[in-house]
Amino acid sequence: MNLPIRNHGGECGSLFGDVTGCEPCHPRFRQHHQAASRRHGGHDGQILAVRSHFLSTGTVPEGVSSPLVRSWQRSSRFGFASPTLNKQRDRLAEPGLKSLKESNNDLIMSAVDEMASLGQELSDQGGVVILTDPSGIVLARQGNGSFSLEADRLGLNEGFDWSEEAIGTNAIGTVALERTALTITGAEHLFCLNTSISCSAIPILDPSGTLAGVLDVSTSVSVSHDYLLLLLKRSALEIERRLFERRFPRHVKLRFHSSEYLFGGTRDGLLAFDDDRLVGANRTALELIGREWPMVGMARFDELFATGYDAVEEMALSGKSNLRSTDGREFFARLQLPAKSAALKHSSCAITSNRWVDAVEPEPETRPHLLIERMQERGTLRFRKMKAGQLLYGASLVDASGEAILVFASGRYRCFASHDGRELTLFRLGCGDAIPLGADLAVEVCADGDVLVIPRTLFQKLQRKYPEFGSCVMPVIERLLGQSLAMVGDMAFRSVRHRVIRHLCTLADHEGRQTQTGTVIDGAPSGDELAAAIGAARQSVSTVLAELIRCGEMHRPSPRTLIIRNVDRLRVELDTSA
Repeated sequence: MNLPIRNHGGECGSLFGDVTGCEPCHPRFRQHHQAASRRHGGHDGQILAVRSHFLSTGTVPEGVSSPLVRSWQRSSRFGFASPTLNKQRDRLAEPGLKSLKESNNDLIMSAVDEMASLGQELSDQGGVVILTDPSGIVLARQGNGSFSLEADRLGLNEGFDWSEEAIGTNAIGTVALERTALTITGAEHLFCLNTSISCSAIPILDPSGTLAGVLDVSTSVSVSHDYLLLLLKRSALEIERRLFERRFPRHVKLRFHSSEYLFGGTRDGLLAFDDDRLVGANRTALELIGREWPMVGMARFDELFATGYDAVEEMALSGKSNLRSTDGREFFARLQLPAKSAALKHSSCAITSNRWVDAVEPEPETRPHLLIERMQERGTLRFRKMKAGQLLYGASLVDASGEAILVFASGRYRCFASHDGRELTLFRLGCGDAIPLGADLAVEVCADGDVLVIPRTLFQKLQRKYPEFGSCVMPVIERLLGQSLAMVGDMAFRSVRHRVIRHLCTLADHEGRQTQTGTVIDGAPSGDELAAAIGAARQSVSTVLAELIRCGEMHRPSPRTLIIRNVDRLRVELDTSA
């Protein structure tokens, strides 16, 4: 299959700053200009003015330097500013595409759940989620709806090359070269075939810091991308975590975070060691310890942490409460020994401020849902297809024992308890998790997926017949229960105000951007989301937020934007109430 590439011949005056001469481009350009100006104010107008100047003169005004302008310069050298451009885009042949997918299997498998979740997020607006290899060739696509035909027309399909050299400025190709998340909207594409779309993309890094691929969301130009980069960032972190787990099944692995409240979640730092040498990391880990990617493959354990490597096994089994870096930073951590060591010691241990939870995290190939696929009874153990918004009530699932075990193969879920119209979120669940569900609990499906419900009596039979299944499921349940107990303890000893402020300070540290008016948190949680995150009633959280706004500590210019005037001042309040 191939697609034609044309720049509308000599009639396309938009390439040189005059949009009135190109009938196909003019409406899209005007629509993009008006919509973008409303969203981004003067910044977008400045970018468009720079583009017009560049296409008219071939030069960039002094003082302008951005990934977008550098991309225009590269694309111009590739010939995409030429009004006479006319060539074919070829799709990679099936044998070549199959080989490419096989060589990127870890990336594809690590991304499939996140792509499905993003596709669900886009279902109302229309758009597609794209995964490419490091060179920009599409490996997978998710998403249906009104934008699918346009995506097909443009070649947003498996096997097509979206590098800058192949198609000019676009989010996929530009991100692959710049290695930074960005959005390319409408006329910011140098090549006018693509001015009808907007694209946001983020690089996916492997545990050595090498580009593994690019995750992209493409939509009609009329769809706002204001919050898509935040969603992509969260998805990229999860994909990188899964890549890490696949890469290092037999290494010493350290999971840690500076916040006890966030420890055990998706923003944990991850480090892998071969003997005492650092061989893998995720970007969160390097941010937490203040190191750069060149350290991977070179740094030794005792260069990073005050505890020497000779005490690693002792550390995994002892009652130490935290881990300290060589520059004095304190972390809550869990050290997982290689499978051989874990078998000898029977457990690895989770470090928290006042408790240890024995837990050996299952390797990817021994996750509960994968073990079920190998059982003789797999014909009767059928996973249910669940849709976002559905609810599973424990009361309708349990057997005479009063409990059922839920095993999650894909999707995202929230387990909660409710009473008198109030809800308390107990667990956030995803692929590879398993929980016991009592009659008084319920599970909400947050993103489409597959769930297996096993009555407790049947689960006990399976445990006896397949001991490895029980040894795989129980540590997963213990880990989740440990997190839930930590949250309950927090609720018992910390006020709602303290927990709200601590959560906001943590968000400011990891997702905030500094401005003259304070620290801006884009994509800030709603009141309901914040209440679920800290285990409090929505009304109590709303009261605290209103107090903080009233006394001038923060400002909420939009439902998803939060500005904290002075984060340090809020931290002082945390210290005094500790």
